[in-house]
Amino acid sequence: MKWFKSGKKLRLLELVRELAIEKAKAERTKAQLEQSQAYERVLLNIMNDSNSAKQSIKIEPPEIHPSVVPKGKEAPVAMDSACNGVYQYVNADPQFYSGFLGYSTLAVMSQSSDYRSVPETTAKEMTREWGKVKARNNGKDKDADKTDKIAAITAEMERLKIRDLMRKHIENEMIFGRSQLFIGIKGHEDKANLPLVIGSSGIKKGSLAGFSLVEPIWATPSLYNAYDPMAGDFFKPSQWFVLGKEVHADRLMTLIMRPVSDILKPAYNFSGVSMLQLMRPYVERWQRTVDSISELIRSFSMTGLATDMQDVLSGGSNASITLRAQLFSLYKDNRNLMLTDKNKEEFFQFNTPLSGLDALQRQAQEQMAAPSHTPLVKLLGLTPSGLNASSEGEIRVYNDYIASLQSAHLLPQVTIILKLVQLHLFGEIDDGIYFEFNSLHQLTDEQRATTQKTKADTAQVYHQMGAVDGEEVRQAISSDDDSQFSFIDPDKMITSPFGVPDYGEENDTEADKERS
Repeated sequence: MKWFKSGKKLRLLELVRELAIEKAKAERTKAQLEQSQAYERVLLNIMNDSNSAKQSIKIEPPEIHPSVVPKGKEAPVAMDSACNGVYQYVNADPQFYSGFLGYSTLAVMSQSSDYRSVPETTAKEMTREWGKVKARNNGKDKDADKTDKIAAITAEMERLKIRDLMRKHIENEMIFGRSQLFIGIKGHEDKANLPLVIGSSGIKKGSLAGFSLVEPIWATPSLYNAYDPMAGDFFKPSQWFVLGKEVHADRLMTLIMRPVSDILKPAYNFSGVSMLQLMRPYVERWQRTVDSISELIRSFSMTGLATDMQDVLSGGSNASITLRAQLFSLYKDNRNLMLTDKNKEEFFQFNTPLSGLDALQRQAQEQMAAPSHTPLVKLLGLTPSGLNASSEGEIRVYNDYIASLQSAHLLPQVTIILKLVQLHLFGEIDDGIYFEFNSLHQLTDEQRATTQKTKADTAQVYHQMGAVDGEEVRQAISSDDDSQFSFIDPDKMITSPFGVPDYGEENDTEADKERS
């Protein structure tokens, strides 16, 4: 009987042990399941982060500032159903690059010197040498002297600070993708929604009030043609909402140097692609590279002390090992002495190689200049390295690029301003007066003197061969802005010095005698 009870008790203990084992297995299986689910969640988060990095911002109708559109009206860009299909298409492709970033995001990005350097540099370069108001004159019509008129126009443009205004205009466009100049006309305060006729019938003498720079966040189109691609005004706004007021497009000089496709214009609020948006991937790579190199330099050296840690690992007190570590860190200096236990401790140090980091950082920095075509010496002040290295060729190419931007985008608007100033001063437009940008390439004093010497030799040869007479040579000198004698009066008769043919008949060439 005792044996039976003892066997039953043993069997019961075995069952308890088996139950405990099965329970432990179940708990282990549950833990493994939870761990696998956690791994799955981590992988999903990584995949989502990867997709969000590729498509961080969706292309969708722009968010308009609540004060821009008048109460009771809606912005057409938010209701354009023609763009719904393209929004769905580009947002379904995770490889598609992000669309319009938004004016608030671009404004925040412009606070970084990495982004702001390009708009500031380009705007300053495009207005660095500026230009001059000139008149077309064939040199034969002596009554066509427009010197006084040109001087008055130049003075008025300086009073209106057109040069500085255009610099801000360009910088504003490169940051946000669009910039507008409002033409202020006296007496037209209640006619902003009407077309502006740039002529004597539309603008009276003395009626030009000035120009105002409008950032794109304060304006959105109120009317544009989205139904006839064959029309000249297709996807070109004819009316704008400017902070609650409706303004005709004729009164806003809109600058967009990097336009987008027509189907994307509503998503960009009829702005172009911001230069900051084009620079974003390059700047982010540069900043990530700098941060990585900085962290690597900060922890490139790992110092350790191999010591007895048996008490700590066995659950004992860690006071002694903590004290040892504190003493080691306290006296770890080039001027101090470090003592170690010969039998129980060993000092070691591992250093990460830093060779090549400067080249990687320089390459990442150089790539930031790619979207704007700006040489590094202009953008960052970095001169090329190497024997006899020079940036002269790059600067010449960059000057040509800036000159092309001036002709394509700046000159049309300066021409409109020139006409407005003429109407303001004289009440009429002289088609013979025009604006010309100065050359961005500046000669040295030696090069300038050599050029003038070549011109003088050429004029002398033409005079001696009878192609021109002395008066025509003086006329050419007076019309040469680069000449130091451009101030002379070409009609004034002067006494000929020794060795230089005068205007007398005895020194006239055969061509002079035939003309006389």
